[in-house]
Amino acid sequence: MEADLEIWMVSREMEEIAGVGGVKDVTRQLLAAIVRRGMRARLVMPRYGTVDDSTLSDTGIALSFPTDYPDHRHTTHARILCTEVVGVPIYLVDAPCFTEKEGIYTYTANEARRMGRPEVTGCGYYDFFEMNVVLQKAALELIRVLGAHPDLIHCQDAHAALIPAMMRLVPRYAEHFADVGAGITIHNAGPGYHQEVYDTALAQTMTELPEEVIRQGVHREAVYPFLVGSVYADFVNTVSENYAREVMEAPPDDEQTVGIGVAFRTRGIQLVGVTNGIDPSEYDPTRPQEMGLAAGYNPLMGDMAGKAICRRALVAEINSGQSDSLQINGYLEDAPGRPLVTMVSRLTAQKGVDRFIRAVQLLLEGAPDQPPDPDVLFLVLGAGDPSYQAALIRLANAPHFRGRIAVIIGHGPAVARRVYAAGDFFVNPAAFEPCGLTDYMAQLMGTVPIVHLVGGLVKVQDGITGYGYYPHTAEALAATLRRAIGVMREHPEQHLRIIQQAIRIIHERYTWDKVLEYGYMPLYLHAARRKRGEKARISTSQP
Repeated sequence: MEADLEIWMVSREMEEIAGVGGVKDVTRQLLAAIVRRGMRARLVMPRYGTVDDSTLSDTGIALSFPTDYPDHRHTTHARILCTEVVGVPIYLVDAPCFTEKEGIYTYTANEARRMGRPEVTGCGYYDFFEMNVVLQKAALELIRVLGAHPDLIHCQDAHAALIPAMMRLVPRYAEHFADVGAGITIHNAGPGYHQEVYDTALAQTMTELPEEVIRQGVHREAVYPFLVGSVYADFVNTVSENYAREVMEAPPDDEQTVGIGVAFRTRGIQLVGVTNGIDPSEYDPTRPQEMGLAAGYNPLMGDMAGKAICRRALVAEINSGQSDSLQINGYLEDAPGRPLVTMVSRLTAQKGVDRFIRAVQLLLEGAPDQPPDPDVLFLVLGAGDPSYQAALIRLANAPHFRGRIAVIIGHGPAVARRVYAAGDFFVNPAAFEPCGLTDYMAQLMGTVPIVHLVGGLVKVQDGITGYGYYPHTAEALAATLRRAIGVMREHPEQHLRIIQQAIRIIHERYTWDKVLEYGYMPLYLHAARRKRGEKARISTSQP
């Protein structure tokens, strides 16, 4: 049965086409794993205004469907364009609500400037709910028009979470999708990720769902797509086992999950955890030219000479102050044996930037019971909240920290790989983290992660594949940094063993092929049983 499965995915993002977050990586890499396993896959996503037209072909399919507002009727007209990535046909919905946008979820500075409202830069689009509904209805309409009968539709995040309800309850879809399974993956249950709408009348008229179904999805006075759709889904999962537990066990007033776990429990919704994977070939230091590195090295073989060359090359560019591509603040007085601690992150409160800044000060200035570390260096790559950017830049430019910390404002996989390759340690002090992919990236590049033991970051095993700390304080982070640096200085063979164990465990447990086999296949087979009229208990066996 498995080889015959046809899986359609609906997502707002796809790496190589358009995206801004981890959803784009998961979408692409999970689809690639599905195809490698011999199954059929399709993706439906928006055609944003910035998508390169030269890679797209017109299918000739034109869709029209209602997207009414409470006070007036409205019909959306959409063309369907097509391309192929990782052997998967990608259908792009070409509709005005997407093509007129420069961003994915939020106003760009250019859009805000044209509107005469610079303050909305980075804020969500006013018609976000319509954008989500258009994508979801277009996916269902397209499947009908093509006469496709997939085994299941895999809905990525809140932007696609209404599909299970709409395919079951909207009359023109109900018959066609009666035996089609559906699942929802929650990539982040934190505030700002739920796509909730406070206008219940809008939610009802635009989705065409019954009033009682919309009411059932109300939480904290808003309609939450996760709650509306999950009741009708065959599975609901999030992106790590520990994060699933945290969400479901959080109290009603928990702000990191907006109390969604309590709402799930009261509705009888089960949340399963499937830890995200990674494609090791995308972070392989033995292939320096493809990775954009100054030299190659092989941590598994204990060959780290190239890593030192990568570090010297990046430090030289930082210290030259003449980079064409990097916005650099500060410099590094590097020397052999000096520990280099790196952070690659969005600069937001969720990512624990305030704790990191204080931990840097504790190591460089010392604490009442600890002297300053005379050698440690820090390198940060990130962008985000202007206040955090400014605080890090002040730190890098402080006279008493000169030569000890450099800050690169920006982001992108190419420069991130160079930072991972240069570092001895990588820190992720996030307040909450559904899965975490940057720890994988650092490990594959031979850099030891130091993480706040929360959410999916608990996959880092303290003293085995990296270091973990708790509670979420700068003092705990600083103490763990001192411990890790001490091991590197005094027991270099143990430091190398941690690097090698981490890489082996990723290959054994966390490649996307393994995640699909042990995590998603049980969910997919459960959802596909609708076609056989069978019932089954969901059980994943991810190692």
